[in-house]
Amino acid sequence: MEELKARIELLKERDPVKMQDLERKFGLLKFELQEAKKAVEQQEITLADVKGEWIKDNSEENLAVMREEEQNLKIARLNYNAAVEKMDIMKTVVFLLS
Repeated sequence: MEELKARIELLKERDPVKMQDLERKFGLLKFELQEAKKAVEQQEITLADVKGEWIKDNSEENLAVMREEEQNLKIARLNYNAAVEKMDIMKTVVFLLS
């Protein structure tokens, strides 16, 4: 990530107007990646709590809630993977431009 930021800075010196937009997008992607990671971590905690409740009380209601939280975790992980892919694309674009 640091190498990517350094390359953006180098490109910014060459063409400040175009690179300003690229730097803004890099900042947004970095934020998106951090937020997606936090969402996965939070969802893992939520799922662990729900599993604990299900272990205490094997009701159908708790089982349904647990399955829903498992799906939410899958979605959170997909969002995180998408954010990682976007960052990889940004890296490729920056390396091709430099």
